[in-house]
Amino acid sequence: MANSTSVLAEKLHEYPQQDVIDGTGGGTAAILDDCLNKNGGVLLLLQRYAGRTFCTPGKRLRLDAQSYYPDYMNGTGLDEIWMCCTVPIVTGVIDTRTKKAPFREGEAHALTPNGQVISLQDLIAAKPEAVIGEKISAFSKEMFGKPTWPIVSKKFDNLNPIPDHLHWTKWEVYDINSFDNPGVSASHYHTTAMGLYSFVTKDQFLACMKSFGKTEYNGIRHLAPHVMMRLDNGFVMPNGVLHSPTNLCTHELHVTMDEHFLAEDLTLDGRIGAADAFYACREEDYPKSRHEDWEYLVEKFDFAANQDPDFVLKNSRPAIAAQEFAGEGVDAKWIVYGDFLGDQKCSILRLTLQPGAKMTFRPESPALFHTNAGSGRVGKLEVRYHQNMKLGELYPEIGFITQAALASGGVEIANTGKEPLVLTFDFPQHAHTKTPGK
Repeated sequence: MANSTSVLAEKLHEYPQQDVIDGTGGGTAAILDDCLNKNGGVLLLLQRYAGRTFCTPGKRLRLDAQSYYPDYMNGTGLDEIWMCCTVPIVTGVIDTRTKKAPFREGEAHALTPNGQVISLQDLIAAKPEAVIGEKISAFSKEMFGKPTWPIVSKKFDNLNPIPDHLHWTKWEVYDINSFDNPGVSASHYHTTAMGLYSFVTKDQFLACMKSFGKTEYNGIRHLAPHVMMRLDNGFVMPNGVLHSPTNLCTHELHVTMDEHFLAEDLTLDGRIGAADAFYACREEDYPKSRHEDWEYLVEKFDFAANQDPDFVLKNSRPAIAAQEFAGEGVDAKWIVYGDFLGDQKCSILRLTLQPGAKMTFRPESPALFHTNAGSGRVGKLEVRYHQNMKLGELYPEIGFITQAALASGGVEIANTGKEPLVLTFDFPQHAHTKTPGK
């Protein structure tokens, strides 16, 4: 086993007891080999939690009651879990202990055999072909300038709907499933605001934005149609479209970045200042010199995309059978599939294995997986679904199936428990030779 002699002084805010390896120095390739050998080519990833200052946790991330509000987050609660992000995220939270943003907030880390943790991005950089494969390495290098995992997987869970907002560049897909939302009826009335009604004029939208922070409420959500999301189906949200996601726990994938513009100045969680509306806009998407220039905002806004009468029809993804992965005791469904914005962006697969069932899983691409129910084994990694998780403790629920595992014939998945084992797999851009659902 490779031992690291280079350990960083800063810790991950959720796991202060774990040493963080400096993976930018020598020895990272050997550490990766140890990780791959430990679990048959499967990496065990840590749950990375984050909070948004303008949101209140819905408390469906399965933490114990005391863990949702860490005393070092100055009153902000944990409402998001990030599962496979290779860059730090932007939340605005300041750790009261360090007076800085939490160290590597949201960034994926793998647990090593000796109990230390190392950035997933450092492992990718050490041996890109072994972790993410040649195709994804080439794609991500062209897109981001380096080999990296080109999508983010996360879950956000809020007591109230998120402020109406848009992403200038970042597209998203949603999987609002019954596993993350126990007890929610199929006839729920949790809606997502999407775009603008067809009758909204440019002048009406401008007047709404000009009142941001100056009146009781700028009223943006009253200009939007609201859609009731179907549980256990997928939905696609192109960039540039206003949306105010439902107050249900939502599994989301998006391209690797974290940027947004907040279009709503008052929510059930409090007021949003005009400067905060632009806080997470990237300069390359929206120049800082134009912040609070509402006429510029309205000119930049894509009215055609936001007022498309067939928006829901085009972007809904009713779950479909994934026959290529089904088998005896194994049910497989595509939750997100097909092309959007011109090509194959990402896809979500859900497998349900009955007690005692086994299968060999060998997709064309590496994949992140997370556990939705039950217990079992993925490769050599034992996984189990947990309740009342305590911040700071380690729970084997999230893993990454590497190219090294696929090159060795894939991984065996087995249900070793007495209840169905449910796993969800997140695939990146261009993962499949044939786009699922086409």
